[in-house]
Amino acid sequence: MSNEHNRESWNRLSDYYQKTTRISLDDVHYGPYSPGEKELQVIGAVKGLEILELGCGGGQNSIVLAKWGAKNVKGLDQSESQLDYAKRLAKSQNVEIEFIRGNMEDLSPFENDSYDLIISSHALSYVEHPQKVFMESARVLRKKGRIVICVLHPIMIVTWEALEEKSWEKIRCYFSEERDMWDWENQERETIARFGSTYFRFEQIINGLISAGFSIERIVEPLGYTFDEVKELGDTIPYQNAQEIDRKFIEINQKIPFSLIVSAKINL
Repeated sequence: MSNEHNRESWNRLSDYYQKTTRISLDDVHYGPYSPGEKELQVIGAVKGLEILELGCGGGQNSIVLAKWGAKNVKGLDQSESQLDYAKRLAKSQNVEIEFIRGNMEDLSPFENDSYDLIISSHALSYVEHPQKVFMESARVLRKKGRIVICVLHPIMIVTWEALEEKSWEKIRCYFSEERDMWDWENQERETIARFGSTYFRFEQIINGLISAGFSIERIVEPLGYTFDEVKELGDTIPYQNAQEIDRKFIEINQKIPFSLIVSAKINL
């Protein structure tokens, strides 16, 4: 499935997704039922920075960064429906953000050396060529600029379904590079949209950043919140299901990480 098909799928899914997912407008999120930037401190201070978010979706992370004092924030996404939602949300939050439709593998709309920070949360698996994303990011970042990229953790990709269904036959091949076709279903188990994802090995992510001219600063594998913590923290959790607490997800996330966060600095 091509990026174009994923764009169409996100256009179909956007309304349902935004209604059924509670995403913080006060903290950058890195995954469901997990700590955000306030706790993890991966990005750090953003006041006065020019920031580009890749795969911004409904714009929540971009809005948070603008609220935290970033001088200029732009959000890139391939879905018109997600961007329409982002524009309305930013207006309601009284922040100025330019949202642009585009493919994160091609950042030609952006000039060389024009940003201090690039962030991306759970968007890389939708692309087919992550190295293009890394190379383009290196191009548009200023000297000593940084990228903070959050992706699905390779351990999660391999074992999550096996843990969920308690079947070791469901363990995925870590070395498979086949595009995974999967359905996004509603609570009635009806398919809303179909996506194609490519899951990248740890070495592909780290070596890809290094070969693009980055030096790795920090790697974070967040431990998700327990069920008791979820109940106590309530709506302050950066990203969660808005309809019900997903107990099974929380249980598995105590065993393996859902997200992998990498912070890297351009050294060209």
